[in-house]
Amino acid sequence: MSEVSDMSTTNIPSSRGRGRLLGAVGLATLAGVFALAGCDFDRVLDVDDPSTAQLEDIDDPENVPVFRAHAVGETQVAYAGRGGAQDNSFILMSGLLSDEYEASGTFTTRVEVDQRNVQTTNATVQTTYRLMHRARLAAIRADRAYEQHEAGAPGQAEVQALAGLMMNAFGEMFCSGQPFSELTPDGEFIYGEPLTTQQVFAEAIDWYQMAGNTAAEAGSARMEHLASLGLARAHLNRGEWDQAAAAASTVPTGFEYVILHDGATGRQWNGTWNFVNNVARWRIPDAAGGNGLPYRTLGTEATAGGEIIREGDPRVVWFEDGPAFDNQVTQFSQLRFADREDPTPIATGVEARLIEAEVALRQGDEGSFLQIHNDLRAQMNGLEPFSEEDVAEFSPQELVDLHFQERALWLWQTGHRLGDLRRLIRQYDRTPDDVFPSQEYHKGGAFGSDVNFPIPVDEENNPNFEACFDREA
Repeated sequence: MSEVSDMSTTNIPSSRGRGRLLGAVGLATLAGVFALAGCDFDRVLDVDDPSTAQLEDIDDPENVPVFRAHAVGETQVAYAGRGGAQDNSFILMSGLLSDEYEASGTFTTRVEVDQRNVQTTNATVQTTYRLMHRARLAAIRADRAYEQHEAGAPGQAEVQALAGLMMNAFGEMFCSGQPFSELTPDGEFIYGEPLTTQQVFAEAIDWYQMAGNTAAEAGSARMEHLASLGLARAHLNRGEWDQAAAAASTVPTGFEYVILHDGATGRQWNGTWNFVNNVARWRIPDAAGGNGLPYRTLGTEATAGGEIIREGDPRVVWFEDGPAFDNQVTQFSQLRFADREDPTPIATGVEARLIEAEVALRQGDEGSFLQIHNDLRAQMNGLEPFSEEDVAEFSPQELVDLHFQERALWLWQTGHRLGDLRRLIRQYDRTPDDVFPSQEYHKGGAFGSDVNFPIPVDEENNPNFEACFDREA
């Protein structure tokens, strides 16, 4: 398998089990160490750390799988989240700034994001930023390890695609003017120069093109599809319609690349399930801010166990879950990820078809636009086709609205919505307050004007960085 998740460590005992092992074996072992060492404590403390990868470890070809596993694991945490106290995944945070989630916890740093008024000192955003860079750099190090020892392997294509995924996520989430620093293979730290949003997406395209070339060399159709879909997504973000459609056309509708989750450790849990369903800090909104999508109205209402209460769109299934953590609002949870082990799709053939549909609409080919959407809808029970008569009555703006609603429902909770809202402003001349929650905040107070995240205060250590070039979409 080549999904992000095949690195789940199901053989690791639980924390309670590990405690028992330490009690039974660890104390005796430590006693033996001290007995052998006598009173030489420096000797006891002077040990290698086998769990920490050092720069020189890249020279050992046997460590290539370790570098890949590191890239895979850091991507899971940064993109899809984990259990425990960390709520900082790209999916959760980007969805909170958009209309996909509302804050139902008490942290002011989350409310800032929900209200579109994010400070550069926001500690939650700082952690997200760090996790995303850790994932990016882990993928780059893994690529170097492959280049040195197994150049052209399918695993190299995968880590190159993961580097592209994180670059694309940076472009969709943060403002223009992002720097990307790194360590050289020799351990030298290089401060990055700020890049515009378009340049960030161009970097993502470079990584995806490398991944595609590597996958072709390796004969891995699966990795080629992953690279092509990432390429299409990045070209779409740049408004390069023909290139986006060409890349998407090579990806089968049934393709899926997922982050697998596991219950073995909190780090491996599905972060969306954890923070929406398990600890009730995020909730599913209905027309967030007065003008977001009415997810609950459109969707299917169910019980926590999945029994249907009211039929609606089967792509959005939600349930009322009692008081939220803040005891101010009602918790509305979701059933796309009904368990901590449910996988998170990050690249699918459905997305490829949606990209083709959007390009067809931009080219004035409403027939192909309608056919692509209806072909997708035919694959899911409970979705009726759009009729030509209904669509014929739509204005051009209403057709765009229809398409982006379909994208929101198909790609719900997979990290696409913030990028789509920004594209509506950047590529379709919508105003920020028309597409982002902007009217009445569900906890009281006014919305701010943010349509992206600022670069956190951490980056002020970078002598090349001063501030965002702008906060435009």
